[in-house]
Amino acid sequence: MSRQFDLASDLEQQAREDALASTRATAQRETPAPSGVCPWCEDIAPAGATFCGAECASDWQAHHARERRAAIISGAK
Repeated sequence: MSRQFDLASDLEQQAREDALASTRATAQRETPAPSGVCPWCEDIAPAGATFCGAECASDWQAHHARERRAAIISGAK
């Protein structure tokens, strides 16, 4: 009986890891690549950075989170 519990626990852990990996992969694709220009305010961004600062990054993420929620609610995604 304990073998069945161990197998079930292993399957649950694998499913959790797969879901997290999928979420991380999706999140990475949604964030724009560094281009030298902030995608939120269009100011110059430091070399290798996507956003010009933490405030723009936070605002951009919050805006796109609202868009994703609205799309889910409306059935678009």
